[in-house]
Order: sequence, then C-alpha cells, then structure tokens
Amino acid sequence: VVSLLATNTARLQHYNAIGKLTDESLEKLGAKRIFVLGLGDDDKALDEDFEKWREELWPELLRRFNPNATSEELSSDAIEVPKIAYDAIPVTGATDQAQRSFSSADINGSTKHYFSAVDAKILVNRELRTTKDPGSTRHIELDIHDAGVEYKTADNCAVLPENDDASVDKLANALGYDPDLVFTMEPKESGKKHLFPTPCSVRVALKSFCDIHGIPRRATLKELVPFVKNPEHRQSLAALTAKDGRQRYTDTIEDQGRSLFDIIVDIYPSFQIPLAHFMVLVPRLQPRYYTISSSSTVHPKRIHLTVSVIEQTKLDGSLFNGVCSTFLQSLEPPFTKGGKRTDEGHNGLKRQAWPSCRVFVRDSSFRLPEDPRTPILLIGPGTGIAPMRALLQERDAQRQQGLDVGASILYFGCKKRDVDFLYEDELEAFRRSGALTALHLAFSRETKEKVYVQHVMARPDNAKEIWQLVNVQNAHIYVCGGTSMGADVAKVLHDVVKNLGGMDASLATAYVDKLKAGGRYVQELWA
Repeated sequence: VVSLLATNTARLQHYNAIGKLTDESLEKLGAKRIFVLGLGDDDKALDEDFEKWREELWPELLRRFNPNATSEELSSDAIEVPKIAYDAIPVTGATDQAQRSFSSADINGSTKHYFSAVDAKILVNRELRTTKDPGSTRHIELDIHDAGVEYKTADNCAVLPENDDASVDKLANALGYDPDLVFTMEPKESGKKHLFPTPCSVRVALKSFCDIHGIPRRATLKELVPFVKNPEHRQSLAALTAKDGRQRYTDTIEDQGRSLFDIIVDIYPSFQIPLAHFMVLVPRLQPRYYTISSSSTVHPKRIHLTVSVIEQTKLDGSLFNGVCSTFLQSLEPPFTKGGKRTDEGHNGLKRQAWPSCRVFVRDSSFRLPEDPRTPILLIGPGTGIAPMRALLQERDAQRQQGLDVGASILYFGCKKRDVDFLYEDELEAFRRSGALTALHLAFSRETKEKVYVQHVMARPDNAKEIWQLVNVQNAHIYVCGGTSMGADVAKVLHDVVKNLGGMDASLATAYVDKLKAGGRYVQELWA
C-alpha cells in the first residue's frame, strides 16, 4: 500500500514527472494506492501543499489502520509537548567543539555535511559591481591546497553558512540560554543518529546548525506552541497553526517574511524551550550551492565563487539579508605584503584568525565536450556567468596547450554596462585571445524596453547562428540562471528549431528533448 507526494516547480516542462511515473509504476506492479497522489509546486507554497496533503492523508491512515481512533487522535490541532529522542547533556571541562570521532553509521544522512565538510581559507573577496550599483556581487577565492578537496571545472561548491553573531546572542538571551555552555546531544535509544557534531557550545550550535532566519513551516511552529508561556501569545500562535489558520499564517508570517528569530525574539517573546527540544525541533541550517566559476586545470588549488549578496526589503520596511551570501561577504581576508600578513600587532591587539568557511564539492552537470573542436553555446546572465567563466578558462587552457578548439559563443546579460557587467575585463581578454569567439550582450536597463538574453538570441542573425551551431556543428548548449530565464531561453531554442528546421511544434520538441538526452543541452537553474 502506498501514497506519494511529488514535489517540483510547475514552470519546468516535466512537472513532477518522476513522482507521477513512480505512482503509475507502483500501481502497475500491484501496489494499492490508499490515497491520491499529491503534487507540490515549489513556485508557490510547497509547505502548504505538503500540509494539506498530510492533513487529508492522516484521517485515511487512521481509518484503515486504527478504526477505533478517538476524536483527539483524529484532530491535528491538539497542543502537547512533542516527544523527542535526544537529551542535551552539559559537559564540564570540555572545550568548545572538542574533537570527537563519529562513525558513518552513527551520522544522520541529511546532515552528514556537518561532519565531513572541510575548512577553506578565504584568499580573495572583492566586489564585482561598480559603485554606481547599491547591490553587491562578490568574487571569492577559496584556498584548497591542503584541505583534502578536489574539483572538476564548473563543479558545485557547497558552503555551510553561519548565522550572524548579533542574532545568535539575541536569540540565546531571549531563550535564557548560556551561549558559552558546552553540551552534547545524545540519543535516548540505540540506533538513533547524531544530528550534528557535539560537544559544542550553545553559541556554535545556534550559529552553525540552526536555521533561525528562514521562514518556519507551520508544522514547526505548531510543535513550538506548547513552549509559549504568555497565554495570549500561545493562543495567537496556535491560531496560525490550526487547520483553519493557513491564511492567517500566510498573512502574518509568510508574506511578511518573518523568520523563526523574529517570532521568538520580537513577536512572541515568552518562549521557554528546553535546549534539547530547540535543537531537535528547529530546522537545520542547510548548505548553499554555488557553481564554481574557475577551471580546475588553471586553478587546481583554488575554488572561485561568484556570489550575489541577497538584500531584500520586507513589507514592514526591514531588510532581509541572505544568510550565506552575507556570511561570505563578511569574510574579508587580511592584507598581506611579501606573503606575510600586515595586521599583526596593530594597536597591541592580537591578530584575528584568518577567515574561512566550511565547504564540500559535488559533481555538476556542466562538462565540456570530449572533443575540444565541438562548439559550445553559453547562456549565463548575472551570476549565471559563473560556470561559463570556468568553461572559458578551460577552453583557453586547451588552446594554449595547442589543441584545436571549437567556437565558444557567450550570451551574457545584466542591467547596465557600467554597473554590473561581471568580469568584463576577463571576457574581453578571452575574446582577444580567441578563447571566446563571440560575445552577445543584453543590458536590460539601457533601453526603454527591457532586453534580456533570450531577446538577443531570437534576433534573426543570432537565431541562424544558433541553428547552424546546433544542427550542423553539433554544438553543446549550457544555460545557467533563474528558472524564468531558463524557460524563456528554452522557448527561443524551440522556436529556432521549429522555424529554421522546418518542423512542426511536436517535432521541434522531440529535437530539443534529444539534445537534452544526449547531454548537449544542459541547464542549472534556480528559483
């Protein structure tokens, strides 16, 4: 017996295709569906889709497997202290983050990166935009020469973010925790996995392992209701998490961009949560993935990242700062001269530790064609330039090695040439050297009508060039950026195939699908 919830974004061509295929295949194999297939849309309210599906599923499960269930069991609005499987035990005499070995069998799979990520020093952290732009995009270089990490060109680098010190101190104070208390999280039963490395201090746990600045799910808030001591606060929070409270939650929390930190410190400042419950119930702080913007051939001992620093104004006028991008922005390396630091002993103060972050690497779908003579078509506006820069570095290295290298065509877009044209000097150098055959630019704020990369691609001469490259020269296509841009680029490519290839819509779709299946049309997109 099965019931599935599939999640995906409706903007993608194959919306929840894997979930639907799994559901159909299990039925063909004889599985009995006990509840309808749920479909979650990541472009909308995925958590709400899940909660709605779960709330409708639960009575069906009770009806089938516990027909004598009481009304309290059937109700999802009961308020009770949740049971947890861990104890938080203070440790005396231990240093913060004392060394402790964990076997892989004892580590929670969803948080194994906490145990396996490595420290990488920040060697370079510089601004890529001009002073005319109030925003920020950082070029960051990580030192991996002795970190035990290797990468391939345009792989993904995961960064483990850290919450800012001010928020951590305020939250600890609001909850009555001693931030310097060293503790260990121990499972109450054998077989339970460790959530994150301990012993560590409360400060380290709040800083490195707890997602305090994300918008909490209603399910998380519901588990925290029993720990609100002020009756009015408790009643208000319970109303947000009740069955009929979805819209109140949306209006009060989601649309306002209110985080768990806001809820505990500002909105309902009467929480009293035992440390163990907080560490178990609060969501884990997740790694952020960045496509590496360097070639491993050219820079084998460094990882380059291109990071857009997120800063958004919320409805109440306050600012939301992206946790990971703000963290990375703050990691300014010290000045050096002749290979030595120049900040030692200033004003009689001990120099600060060299800034670093915890990282790991995972494979990317971006790989150059095996035959370097094969042309490549690169579409990467904004920070989508990251893997394209890496691929161009690799192509330039191949050219310098004497290889016969095919054409490299880049479509890049930003707001204005003199504002946020990322890596302009490098791209011009690639063009002069021959590594970059053609550079097509879209500056969306320099004309009355906004022009994006997809508009430039659709111009007749460029469309003909694309069709010639793809259909005759077997070019590989790489797209990196937002899902909306990716969908628009896909439509332009479909139209190019349809119009210049003399195909109907279905044949053009099949042609593009064949490019994808053959690894010749690769996309890395984000919402």
